[in-house]
Amino acid sequence: MIYQVADFQIDTENFVIVKHGEPLAVEPKVFDLIVYLIDHRDRLVTRDELFKEIWAAREVSDTTLSNHIKAARKLLDDNGEMQRVITTLRGRGYRFAATVTQLKNTPTSEQASANSNSTLKQPEALLKYLFSKTSVVIFFTLLLGLIFITFYRGAAETNNQNSQPYILVLPFGISSDDDKKWQPFTEQITREMITKFGHLPELRVVPSPSAFVFKNDKSFTNIRTKIPSVTHVLDATVNVSSQGNIKVSATLFSLETGALIWDQAFLGQVNDRNFFSIQSEIASGAASSLSVAISPKMEEALYALPTNNVAAYELYVEGQQQMNLLSHEPLRKSIELFSGAIALDPSFEAAYVARANAYRLIMSYFDTPSEVLPMVVSSVQSALAVSSNNADALSSLGLAYVFAWRWNDAWKVLNAAKSQNSELVLTELGFALYYAGLGDVEGVKRALRQADKLDPLNVELADWGHWALAMVGDFDAAVAWARVKIKQHPRVSVLYSGASVSLSLMGEHEEAIAFAQKGVALAPQYPFALIALSQAYGYAGDKHKIAPLLKQAETLNAFMCPYETAISYIILDEFDRAFELLNSAISSRSNCLVFSRFDSRLSPIRQDERFEALLNQVGLDDVSIASYQR
Repeated sequence: MIYQVADFQIDTENFVIVKHGEPLAVEPKVFDLIVYLIDHRDRLVTRDELFKEIWAAREVSDTTLSNHIKAARKLLDDNGEMQRVITTLRGRGYRFAATVTQLKNTPTSEQASANSNSTLKQPEALLKYLFSKTSVVIFFTLLLGLIFITFYRGAAETNNQNSQPYILVLPFGISSDDDKKWQPFTEQITREMITKFGHLPELRVVPSPSAFVFKNDKSFTNIRTKIPSVTHVLDATVNVSSQGNIKVSATLFSLETGALIWDQAFLGQVNDRNFFSIQSEIASGAASSLSVAISPKMEEALYALPTNNVAAYELYVEGQQQMNLLSHEPLRKSIELFSGAIALDPSFEAAYVARANAYRLIMSYFDTPSEVLPMVVSSVQSALAVSSNNADALSSLGLAYVFAWRWNDAWKVLNAAKSQNSELVLTELGFALYYAGLGDVEGVKRALRQADKLDPLNVELADWGHWALAMVGDFDAAVAWARVKIKQHPRVSVLYSGASVSLSLMGEHEEAIAFAQKGVALAPQYPFALIALSQAYGYAGDKHKIAPLLKQAETLNAFMCPYETAISYIILDEFDRAFELLNSAISSRSNCLVFSRFDSRLSPIRQDERFEALLNQVGLDDVSIASYQR
C-alpha cells in the first residue's frame, strides 16, 4: 500500500517513507505510528489504543509516546504548534488530519533500484539483498547476527552501571499473510539469539524453556512476577508482506525503568537469487557498518549456520517446534524430522543433540526407558563424533544416565559437561537427581538452587525438582517448590500429580486428592495421573478406589510406570504384586528406581529380603553407595 501525504509517499509494503524520490531515515516505531494513524484517520485514536497496538500493551511511558508523536510530526514537516498533519485532543488522543491519497502504483519500488547503492550503506537496510525462497532460513540466521551485534553495542553503551545484565529474549512475533508458515522460523530465531547471548560471559540470558513461557503474555508485569531479577527485555516482530518484503523490528527495553533503550528495523526481500554465496559479505559488512570491534572467533560464531543444507535446516526448525509441544506424538514427530535433517546432513551437530533430547523426554515420561535409552546414547555419541566437546550433548547424556541408574557413568559425564559449560540446567538437574538417589539432601538443594537460577521456568526442572526433594524426605521443601512451580505453570498436569504425593505423605489428604484430581483433569490420557490419584485416595483411607483407577489406567494406550503402580499395591498391602511390578520396573529400567533407596513410600517392604536384592540391581545397596563420588 502506498499513501501520498503532501510531498511524502508512505510505502507500507517496503516499510519506507520517500520525499522527492529520496528515502527518509525513520525509526520503526515512528513508521508504525504514522501508518496506524493513517489507517484510522476517520476517527480519534486514543493514547491507550496506541500503547496497545504499537507497543503491544507494554508499560511505555507517556513521554515515550509524546516523543514518537513529535518525531512523526517532524518527519512530515509538522510540529506541535501547527498540527496540520497530526492533531492532538488533550487528554484523549490523536487524529491524522492531513489529506491522504491512496496510490495504485508503487513508485518507491522503482526508486529502490535507482537508490540501491546508497540504501545498502545504511545499517538498517544492510540486509536488503536478493535470495532464493528456500534460503529464507539463512536470511533469518544471518539477520540474527546483525541484530545481536547492534544490540550488544547498545547494551554496552547503556549499562555500564551493571556488570552483568540479565536479558530475557521474548519469542519473536510474526505478522504475515501466512503466520503458520513463518512461525517456526521466528521461534528458531529466538532460540538461536538466546544461544548466542549465552556465549558471552558479560551477559546472563534466560534460557529458551523459560523464555518461551512468555509467548502469550509479554507484559512487563508478568515478567517481573515470574523472573524479578531480569534487567532487560529484547523483543522483535517479523513482518512479511505479500510481495515478499521482510522487516524485522527489534526493541530493547530496560525492565527496571521501562525505558526504550534501542529500536531498529532490518529489511530484506525474498527473490530468486541464491543467498549462500554472499553470507560472508553480510557478516563482515554488518560488523564494519556498525563499527563494532568483534574478534574473528566471535564473528564466526555469530554468523555460523547450524548446517549449510537448507532443506536439513528447515526440517530441524520444524522438529524444534514439535519438540517444544512436550507431548508424546509431537515428540515422536520431532524425532522423525531431526532424523530427516541428519540424513540430509550427517554432520548436523545440533540435530543430533535435539534428537537425543527428544528421545530423553520420551524415555522420562512416555515410553519404556530400556527401549529408548540406546537411542539417546546413539544420538549423543553421533553429536560427540562431530564435536567432542559438545556440552549440551554431554549434559543430556549425563541426565539420561542418572535416569538409567548408571551412577558412575552419570557422574563422569555430568562433570565433563560442566567443565565445558557451567551454565546448563540439565547438568544441574542431573546432579540433583544423582544426589537424591544417594540420599544427599544438601547436594540436592545445592544443585536445585543453581538449576533454578539458570532456568527458573523450565518445566522439566519444575517436575523433577519436586521429586528430588520429596524422595529425600524433605516434604515441606518439596511442596513449597511445587506450589511455586504450579503458579508458574498452572496447566502442567505432572506438577499437580507429583505434589499430591508429597501432600499425602504430609497427611494433607484433602488437598492431596484435590491436586491429584486436577492432574487427571489436565491429562486424562496419561496413566500416571490416575496412578497418583489412586495413591492419594489410598493414603486418605479410601483404598477401595485404588483398583478401579488402576484398571482405568491400564486401558490407556500409554506406558504405565510399574514403579508407581507398585506403590499403589503397597498401599493395598499386596506386597507380592508390588514386587512383581518392581522387578518389571528393573527390566524396563524405570527412571523412578533412582529414588528406591530413600523413597518413604517403600517403607513397608524394606525388611523384605527381596527389597535388598532390588537395591543391589539398581546399584543403591550399602557397598555401592559408599563407592560413589560426591
